[in-house]
Amino acid sequence: MRVPSIVGLLFAAVMLAIIPVSPQVTPRGVEVSVDQAQAVTYRRARVTARRVDRRDYRYTRRAVRRGAY
Repeated sequence: MRVPSIVGLLFAAVMLAIIPVSPQVTPRGVEVSVDQAQAVTYRRARVTARRVDRRDYRYTRRAVRRGAY
């Protein structure tokens, strides 16, 4: 083997190891898709918690007005 082919093979192996690729079998054959990270950041968690708290507060307030409590 020549040096450029070895370097190319190593480069391809490194790229496949770094990029999150997931092969999936479909009725049309094998499909390769690139996965994406869906990180939950601290800000995202705060915004979600605040939204849930506001929603619970509104539902409780409505229930009290309607006489459920």
